[in-house]
Amino acid sequence: MSYKFEIPAMDRFQVEYYFSNQPNAHNARIFPPHLHDKIELYILLDGDVSFMVESSLYKLSSGDAIVCKPNEMHNCILNSLSVHKHLCFWFDCNDEFLFKSFLTHDFGKQNLLCPSAEEKTRLLGVYERLQKASDQNDTLKSYYLMLEILDIFSKCVPNSESYQTMPSLLCDILTDIDENLSQIKDLQFLTSKYFISQSTLNRLFKEYLHTTPKLYLDTKRFAFARQLLRKGCNGLQACMQSGFSDYSNFIRLFKKRFGMTPKEYRNN
Repeated sequence: MSYKFEIPAMDRFQVEYYFSNQPNAHNARIFPPHLHDKIELYILLDGDVSFMVESSLYKLSSGDAIVCKPNEMHNCILNSLSVHKHLCFWFDCNDEFLFKSFLTHDFGKQNLLCPSAEEKTRLLGVYERLQKASDQNDTLKSYYLMLEILDIFSKCVPNSESYQTMPSLLCDILTDIDENLSQIKDLQFLTSKYFISQSTLNRLFKEYLHTTPKLYLDTKRFAFARQLLRKGCNGLQACMQSGFSDYSNFIRLFKKRFGMTPKEYRNN
């Protein structure tokens, strides 16, 4: 019996990755929320780590992974004095054949992937071989091992049991930000609408999302602005629709954060 199998043409396969497997303990730390143009696959090997994606907070166990699609806001949280052994991959996601399963979830939903104990043991061997192949500059073997990692995680059922529950007030505020981003010009809009003080708003975000409301709101604005620019909107349209009121300030902040102007980002 004969078989024929065709792999869709890939214009490019780009991946960046690093290993952090030092045994040194690190102090508790909250990394700032950020976003990428690529798929990020973060894999925890050891440590007391949580991960925030959009408005969801996940608690990880060793061997678990967090997948974030382009422009999905996220940050890592080291909860206590502990080691922080992990891997991080950034994949260019132009090819749906390889990455479709990592792009179908809603923003901030089903980001936690938990392989079985057997698969976690198998993955540890793959990671070790990948690091060796990378050190030896063996591109073909590195590519093969990348595909094996993608295959294992693409078959994982997202874990929805590790969400941290949040007060209904904070949930309402986050929903409001998602649905009315362009109308929310400042934090006073939220404190007035929900009859709360600035200190209460700060406390809610710090306690449950481990960030400030301003940083959260600004990062959401930038994420939405970049989506609009990728769709072909000009800088002024992206500025206004994402809730920035001052176009020149938007250009300045955008360039400071991403190293290029909105126009350069759109053209690239």
